[in-house]
Amino acid sequence: MAVFIANVGVNASHTTRSPLFDDGSFRLLPIPERMKWRPPMLRLRDLPELAEHAPEALARIPVHHDPDLRGPVNTYGDNCRRAARAYALRKARPGDRIVFLARLHPRAAAPAFYLVGELQIDAIRPDLTTDPGPGWWDANAHLRRARATGVWDSFWVFRGGAGSGFYPKARPFRREQAEAVFREPWLWRENRTELQTIGSYTRTIRRLPGAE
Repeated sequence: MAVFIANVGVNASHTTRSPLFDDGSFRLLPIPERMKWRPPMLRLRDLPELAEHAPEALARIPVHHDPDLRGPVNTYGDNCRRAARAYALRKARPGDRIVFLARLHPRAAAPAFYLVGELQIDAIRPDLTTDPGPGWWDANAHLRRARATGVWDSFWVFRGGAGSGFYPKARPFRREQAEAVFREPWLWRENRTELQTIGSYTRTIRRLPGAE
């Protein structure tokens, strides 16, 4: 079984923040889409459990709700054929795991990275260049965007089986955890924060060494 780690959700460049609550629970805010809203894309207001944690002015913007780990079917999509950051997932197979890393904001502390959930892959639809018709992939953000715009750019969609979902509590991912799971040495520069270094190294989806 291979394990991949994917950095998801809003980051420092966005105006919204993913909150981390005192009891360790959290909400993962999705990144905004880069085009005007059209159905069947989702707007932030279509996700009330998330919209309440964002400014009201952003309620009408379309968002890329991916991974979707709270719906009837758990899915994650990415441009594994075209985007260099996702190339590693072209080697993913059913039985592998994608673990999701996110930047969360505690109420009274600085933001940090946390592991927030995982997808245990049980099916894959690779290289979608035309509408595949109805199926388990329907609610995924990539399908919604493609059906809204007519642009099918060889993206992949992964379905999660048993064991998939958000964790009840976020799990800290600091320098100690990074050095424990990655074999190659990371360069921790004095002029960069731990948060910046982890964000830089995990911008690309990575397969964890030794995970088979």
